[in-house]
Amino acid sequence: MSAIVIQADYTWLGDGFAAGVQVAVSAGGKIEAVGSLGRPVTHPLKHTALLPGFITAHSHAFQRGLRGKGERFPAAAGTFWTWRESMYQLVASLDPDSFRRLSLRAFREMRDAGITAVGEFHYLHHDRGTDHRFDEILVHAASQAGIRLVLLQAFYAYGGIGKPLEGAQRRFATPSLEQYWSQMDRLAGMIDPATQTLGVAPHSIRAVGLDEIAALHQEAVRRNLPFHMHVEEQRAEIAECVAAYVAKAPEDTDDGRHYRVEDIEGHRWMFEEKAGEQ
Repeated sequence: MSAIVIQADYTWLGDGFAAGVQVAVSAGGKIEAVGSLGRPVTHPLKHTALLPGFITAHSHAFQRGLRGKGERFPAAAGTFWTWRESMYQLVASLDPDSFRRLSLRAFREMRDAGITAVGEFHYLHHDRGTDHRFDEILVHAASQAGIRLVLLQAFYAYGGIGKPLEGAQRRFATPSLEQYWSQMDRLAGMIDPATQTLGVAPHSIRAVGLDEIAALHQEAVRRNLPFHMHVEEQRAEIAECVAAYVAKAPEDTDDGRHYRVEDIEGHRWMFEEKAGEQ
């Protein structure tokens, strides 16, 4: 038996609004039936139109604290890089309490806007050292706000290709694949399986090595977890990635592998060639 039966004045059914539609919700919080059900209404919604919740697939909740801060600069001087410096300043300033407030505020504002599920691309992990304290805070903030969460746990190893993490970036650090999966196992035991799930998120090609990306993808597939990353960012960073991984001739690759490079619909693709394969 349903825990509740909702009926609004109008309900969106995909091709328009309809009156007299009931939504039956189970005790576990899942919609089990929609239509002219003829059941007693437990939650009438007068003067209301009912729509499905929206989804935001890529969020950085802590950046709620940047609003109004990264947009001020001398005329014609603002770039992504000036914005990023503002972001790093915010990262360096946050403690557990301020991070909790920002995350909760961002998630509550999503709920107020009709967003009911969020993919949180989460790379600000640490308060001190590699304690992963902010991971748990984020999970609890989503639960408190009442928003469904896919925690896209970011792997972040480098400040750029071949460059160490510096300054505020150290709060993003993932020292190893082993530590990453250990923390994922810990998070799996912490989340609410009814409303929260995990995803694997290598931050980007500039911040994660190609072998690490491949290993993360392989394990994500094995665990049946979503895989999500920044494929392209700024042009300067794309150029660095191309120079590091694509611009060499096959015989010059450091790892002994052979590649072919093709331009397909305006994008450059690199394909590894293995013996016996076409």
